[in-house]
Amino acid sequence: MSTPDVAPYETLARSIERELELIGECAYAELEALRAERATLLEGLPAIPPDSARPALQRAALLNKRVEIEILRRRESLLVDAANVERVDRTARGYAPAPEHRPHVQATA
Repeated sequence: MSTPDVAPYETLARSIERELELIGECAYAELEALRAERATLLEGLPAIPPDSARPALQRAALLNKRVEIEILRRRESLLVDAANVERVDRTARGYAPAPEHRPHVQATA
């Protein structure tokens, strides 16, 4: 059971954990609401946390690092997918029939 002075820091860690889950589920639309909730939570925290909040803050820091890693992993995956789409597009264009060359006639009256 957490003490009242530690509860907001544990809530912060749970919020970051939820962010990690949402990124893993590709539920990006829900991230904005979560970040707004977290911003409100952070506004209410004192500038200097109590010593008892150290474990929750350490957990939050580790989770935040995992979020960064997951975002980088997702980014890399998207870049690979984009490169594959570009490669497939180039290949498909190579099989397209050559465009007809029509002579351009310019008539003036």
